[in-house]
Amino acid sequence: MNIAEDYSRRNEITLYYAAVATDRLSDKGNVIYSEYIFQTEQEAIESGLEYSIATWEDINMFADCGYTYSGVIICTPQGRFVFHEIYMNEEEIEWNIPSKCVYRAYGSSERFSENVEDHLFWNKGCALIGIIEESGGFRAEIMNVGGEVIIIDG
Repeated sequence: MNIAEDYSRRNEITLYYAAVATDRLSDKGNVIYSEYIFQTEQEAIESGLEYSIATWEDINMFADCGYTYSGVIICTPQGRFVFHEIYMNEEEIEWNIPSKCVYRAYGSSERFSENVEDHLFWNKGCALIGIIEESGGFRAEIMNVGGEVIIIDG
């Protein structure tokens, strides 16, 4: 293992997610959940809640709510991800106010990441199965609503 690999491994974390149904209902009649993200498995265990390793969907949902982890690689069942802020125009860059934030596959190209994000955005109900690095490139596997697996290479 070289120095760069050793450094990056020390900056990898795994987050843990739990959701607990409340007695409240939304305006549409859906159960409202209290959701939690834990930084260590010990913290998750001590909560007494049923938990799992946070998925890519979980960490992005928390990022939308302002809970982000920059400067680290987050390990999920779908792969390894890093925090990324997206600015749509010069004013946002100048004011340091991103339009959107998302976790992208660690080491992947911006174009590949955007292709994956766009597919998931425009095809509601799809789920990211995983992103793997192979032969110097990346491959995303996405499960479409009908159960069909879509491959995006980059």
